[in-house]
Amino acid sequence: MTSVLQNSMEMVMSISRKESKLPMKRKRKKVDRFMFLPDDILLDILKRLPDDFPRYLAKYVCRRWFNIMTNRILLHDTSFIILQKTGNLTARHVGIREEEQGIHVMKVQDLDIPPIGIIRSWVNELLLISDYKKQSLYVYNLITKEGSYLPERNIASCGGYCTIKCGVALSFNLFKGIYKVVYLFMGPPIECHILILRRDIVSSKWKKIHVPCMNGGSFYSSNLVSIQGRYLHWDNCIDNSLVSMDMVKEEIVDMSVPNYDKGFGFVYTIFEMGGYLAFFAENSLDKADIWILKDFERKKWEKLQSITLKMWYYRRLSVSILHRWCYNRFPLCGVMSKRSRYIILECKSNNKGMCYYDLKNGAMKELDIHINVDDGCVVLSSPSIR
Repeated sequence: MTSVLQNSMEMVMSISRKESKLPMKRKRKKVDRFMFLPDDILLDILKRLPDDFPRYLAKYVCRRWFNIMTNRILLHDTSFIILQKTGNLTARHVGIREEEQGIHVMKVQDLDIPPIGIIRSWVNELLLISDYKKQSLYVYNLITKEGSYLPERNIASCGGYCTIKCGVALSFNLFKGIYKVVYLFMGPPIECHILILRRDIVSSKWKKIHVPCMNGGSFYSSNLVSIQGRYLHWDNCIDNSLVSMDMVKEEIVDMSVPNYDKGFGFVYTIFEMGGYLAFFAENSLDKADIWILKDFERKKWEKLQSITLKMWYYRRLSVSILHRWCYNRFPLCGVMSKRSRYIILECKSNNKGMCYYDLKNGAMKELDIHINVDDGCVVLSSPSIR
């Protein structure tokens, strides 16, 4: 009897010990060791990640990481940098958030970046800056606060990096996790060189890529429009077409624009909207059409909608090139989601200078953002993971 009782107790104790170990194992699996780290240390870890790691993806890990990334590293879904060109070069970051009542300015803050030139492109945490004095390109990391000049290129020069004959841009390959810089000389003939940003930037070398025949003649580039950090577009301001690039395939194409109403003249502009290239064409004093490039490979445009928008209400920055007026600045960018659509532009009637237009109800509202006529704007471009 004693032996039976003893065996039963041992069996119960054995089962109890096994059951007590199970929850402990489950608890160990659920422990998030990052939760014990202060924000400053966690941010420092993110800064030390390899250069080829897409840091912007870290903001989707959890709410805490999102707050750290957006509050410290300036990575919002809709962001742009306002660069003051007159006097001392200064830069301000503007973060935009979509809410039920419309668009809200999340933050406007000064950026501590080297005042050496004009910001030409912004992808994820990297800025591409043209240095006037050195006639060189400079890559600056917003997270690590470090930068480096790119190696010289033994290719055709366009007389600096801020002329209408030169296009430069950053891109990001989401599949391989690498950044590239493109240098596009508008010619004739057009020349294109690409530099892959490796860990040792100084040892990186430019490589020339093939450029197909682009209808002949001269080309002139307007402001760059970057889509998802991959597709680059310049309006050549001559024959109603775009010089476009797929940076993953490293291919250049002559992108035709939509067949819009040209009765009002050559008044159009291109901008980024919800991860697509948008085409804004004015066809009268108060009417405009908005098109979306739905398929880059097939060059397929889709008309988004027609809107009523008084031309005198918003400001456009124009450049006369060979009797062709290029309105290449505004709308600045757009927001497009399942529930709403907005375009952000500069307004004449707003003392601060910026407003947004609700495409759904046709309402124009002011934004609490100050911008001067001569200021430049660079829109954030990031790969879409939706």
